[in-house]
Amino acid sequence: MHRYHKRGIWPFVDGFWVMALARLLDGSICEIEGVGIAGVKGFGGGFGRGSLGAWGEPAIKLFVQEALNEAMKLESALAKLRTRRRIALLHYSPVVGTVQGEPAEIFPFLGSSRLEEPLLRYPMDAVFHGHAHRGTFEARTINDVPVYNVARPLLQRTRPDAPPFFLYELPREALGEPVRTAA
Repeated sequence: MHRYHKRGIWPFVDGFWVMALARLLDGSICEIEGVGIAGVKGFGGGFGRGSLGAWGEPAIKLFVQEALNEAMKLESALAKLRTRRRIALLHYSPVVGTVQGEPAEIFPFLGSSRLEEPLLRYPMDAVFHGHAHRGTFEARTINDVPVYNVARPLLQRTRPDAPPFFLYELPREALGEPVRTAA
């Protein structure tokens, strides 16, 4: 995502994967071996009582509206999933816990608790996001769903001897075998 923002184009090196992820992060869903995946980019706006409200200047109202639009996209994507196992992929964080470690002044630009609200209405197995490069690897939603910050700089810093990805395993329902999901 950051490479797109910096250059305005999708880099050829990442090719298919970057374009596929960008498409998934626009409110799409997919199913892989019985695991439903819902993805949205998300947006900033802050967390809890520190969330920005839609008041004041038009630019502030537009900022808040974008956060609301992304939360509604996530709600819609989750509603379409028909699988027992579900994960969400986001760019921005849905919980304040995974942005801890970043300067508090930039928390509103790293995520929004508005993204957590749809996650509370549907059964979820896990949530993955990036964006908070100096944040915390793992936190939980209010209803105890694990949220993982898989920003590459964070993974490289906190696990210097491991590859820069996180492998999460879900038990496979029918066969009792794990389903591996790399983020």
